[in-house]
Amino acid sequence: MKTIPFPIRSRMKISAWLTHPDIPCFNLSREHADSIEAALEGVCIKICRDRDEFTASLNESEIVLVWTFLQEWFAQAPKLRWIVTPAAGRDYFQVETPEGIAVDYCSFHGEIIAETVIGMLLAHCRGLREADLLTRTNPWPRRELAAKLVPLRGSRLTILGFGNIGAWIAKLAKPFGVRITGIRRQPGPSPEFFEDGDKLLGIESLDEALASTDHLVLALPSGKETDQLMDERRLGLLPGNATISNIGRGNSLDEAALAAALHEGRLAAAWLDVFHNEPLEEDSPLRSCRNAFILPHCSAVSPNYLELFCDEFIHKFRARGDL
Repeated sequence: MKTIPFPIRSRMKISAWLTHPDIPCFNLSREHADSIEAALEGVCIKICRDRDEFTASLNESEIVLVWTFLQEWFAQAPKLRWIVTPAAGRDYFQVETPEGIAVDYCSFHGEIIAETVIGMLLAHCRGLREADLLTRTNPWPRRELAAKLVPLRGSRLTILGFGNIGAWIAKLAKPFGVRITGIRRQPGPSPEFFEDGDKLLGIESLDEALASTDHLVLALPSGKETDQLMDERRLGLLPGNATISNIGRGNSLDEAALAAALHEGRLAAAWLDVFHNEPLEEDSPLRSCRNAFILPHCSAVSPNYLELFCDEFIHKFRARGDL
């Protein structure tokens, strides 16, 4: 990563506890820390490998880079001013922050998640997943597969939740010739890459938009406003050939209603990376749906995950005028 040193007024101590037992690219390395220190002159990062080491460092830390932070730790951190996490979801920390301490989430995930969504769309339209299913019982299912192949080009892609991640999905999808409908709380100016036939609408237009949707992508945050937003009624508004992909949060989708629609052939396929409960229950009806494809919350996983985080943290640090 190319960085430019940024002078700060005094030496600043940062504690970083970013480890994960299952996903190597979620573990902050010394190389990552060095890239931040090279960009922000005077910053000193302590990499912590466990909870005890992290909590012991809080007495001197002004900034922490973490996956989790507990309420009782604030009492151990008299100098703390800023909590930063690579996570995107604003529901990640269930804490009440004392006055003078800020919490920041990140938005770099969009370009990674967008590639996952493009993979989902192409795998469906061009039969990659279907071919795998068919060949388990038929060594040469040419006729059966041919009947299911459709172009992605020219289809209507509706993105429910047109924030940073939604915009990235739209940007990567446009070269494939899809028509985009973005849905957000309040409609705003359309992205520069939008063309004739693309549109950005408010949430009040959702029901109407669903009726002409070929592929629906949910990129919603969690919260009361998004709970069961795609319920049984709205799932019923989608055409029978439609697919649904969820890479946002699991609360936005009625899983039982989705499973019923898939079992009954009222939807073509579902590609799901997030769920109400994770891991997804072993007895979930979605697991028995032939056309439900389940990912274990990995749509943003990539070897460059923390490199992108470091770049965004450096940008956020420079943008703050009080450090």
